[in-house]
Amino acid sequence: MINTEEMYKTLRPKRTKKSIIITLLIIVLIISAILYYIFRDKGPAYIYTTEKPHTGSVASLVSATGTISATNEVLIGSQVSGTISAVFVEENDAVKKGDILAIINPDTINQTIARYEAQLNSAKATLNSSKVQYNNKKLNYDRLKHVYEVTGGKSPSKTELDNAKMELDTAKADILVKEASIIEVETNLNSAKIDLKNSIITSPIDGVVLTRSIDAGQTVAASFSTPELFVIAENLEKMKLVVNVSEADVGKVSENQKVRFTVDTFPDDEFVSTIYRVNKGSTESEDNIVSYETTIYIDNKDLKLRSGMSATADIETDAAENAVLIPVAALFFQPIVEDKSESGKRPAMLQGPPGRRPRAAREVSTDISKNATIYVLVNGKPELRHIVTGVSDGKNIQVIEGISSEDNIITSMKRRI
Repeated sequence: MINTEEMYKTLRPKRTKKSIIITLLIIVLIISAILYYIFRDKGPAYIYTTEKPHTGSVASLVSATGTISATNEVLIGSQVSGTISAVFVEENDAVKKGDILAIINPDTINQTIARYEAQLNSAKATLNSSKVQYNNKKLNYDRLKHVYEVTGGKSPSKTELDNAKMELDTAKADILVKEASIIEVETNLNSAKIDLKNSIITSPIDGVVLTRSIDAGQTVAASFSTPELFVIAENLEKMKLVVNVSEADVGKVSENQKVRFTVDTFPDDEFVSTIYRVNKGSTESEDNIVSYETTIYIDNKDLKLRSGMSATADIETDAAENAVLIPVAALFFQPIVEDKSESGKRPAMLQGPPGRRPRAAREVSTDISKNATIYVLVNGKPELRHIVTGVSDGKNIQVIEGISSEDNIITSMKRRI
């Protein structure tokens, strides 16, 4: 039978010397790790992202969008109404000046011409009749006047002579009326003949048919406005791009500045040209956005670009070659400082959030000789530098003076974990 002392030993065996030593070693290691974490050299509290200045080219750009068109697009309509009896061209057809594009059925116009010709003949016959009447009245008046003079006014009476003179003047006036009527009919006849000529629609220039808006059998109504039947481009090897430059940027844009643009159809291709004209007058959109049309002429000898394509253009307003460049982000950077004004340590910004300046400071100007400030990493700490900036493309900015090629320019920072 097991007594109480033996049972206690079984439940709580006596610790050996070896187990005590292991326990002590574990305790020592834990204490050492805690002391090392507390008293270790942590190094800098923050990690800085820096870049060295580099040399390269930079350009200040103004972006604008617009539409490509032919340099001379002619809209061809019809001045007469009627039914299209024939169309002789299709889109993309090359045409010469004077080529017939379409014909409007001339039957109605021919009837009008025939009617005016009949009216003209009738008016001429009436005129001849009036001239005969005039000649008769003149002979009668001349005879009575001669008799009156020979008889010393005794015969015919003065009243008879005056009546004869009045009839002569009336016959003369009737001739003038008939002549005016003839002129009116001739004018109407000539107008109808012009309509007949206009019923044959011809090309006014050498070019290419861009659009055709009619088919044979359609009715053209030119009563209130000229309908658009064809659009012909004079020369597709020379195109025109018109972009809208905002009022905020138009002051930087001028003639002969370099332009690079792309179109959605060929997103990997870049086209280069120069500005031809910047309009003095403004245009205003439905959203009350004021812009200025800027014209750019384009060489298109390979006929790659087509009328109506949308383009996005970057206008080079200023440029610098072999310039000392730093990231624009460096101008926005603002370091964090430790604020001990309250109990314990907490990070505080000199201005704005870490790595950024307040809103007013972020309005960076890229004009030449513009003063700015950046921070350079010196002995592990940020050091303020005053610099003079030049041209910027929004990513890099030229530094004219204030830094050396060996400076480490700070662009951002974060707390060491």
